[in-house]
Amino acid sequence: MAKVRASSIETSALDPTACFSYRLRRAARLAAKHYDTALKPVGLRNTQFTLLGALDLLGETSIGDLADELATDATTLNRNLEVLVRQGLIENTLADDARVRKVRLTAAGTRKYAQALPHWQQAQRHLLGTLDAKQWAAMQQQLGAIESACKDDF
Repeated sequence: MAKVRASSIETSALDPTACFSYRLRRAARLAAKHYDTALKPVGLRNTQFTLLGALDLLGETSIGDLADELATDATTLNRNLEVLVRQGLIENTLADDARVRKVRLTAAGTRKYAQALPHWQQAQRHLLGTLDAKQWAAMQQQLGAIESACKDDF
């Protein structure tokens, strides 16, 4: 696979729209808005749906493990989790170690996730409909490579 030329890197410093971070963050924000719109009828935001989905997948888990899974910091995660706790969709649980906070879905959280899932699936189908199977497979591979390259940063 050919690597990006140094001249392309230097040029991107002059044109913010050619900046890797700019384009990735812009695409992520637009995709998040797309999912927010799809989830609005069930009263969830994309970030909340993601948390419910992660807890549905992981089951009861520590904040640290959840933060690692989502590649987010604990402060942002705690702020987002507190909203879901107030809504009764997740609950804090006791861990063996008092310094560790664990969370899990409540029955209401499981129902809300199930209610939201078809809306998410519709949004997912719409975005995937813009790609062919090879493009989606390549994009997943490229995003995985980006994640791996950035993991050493923290």
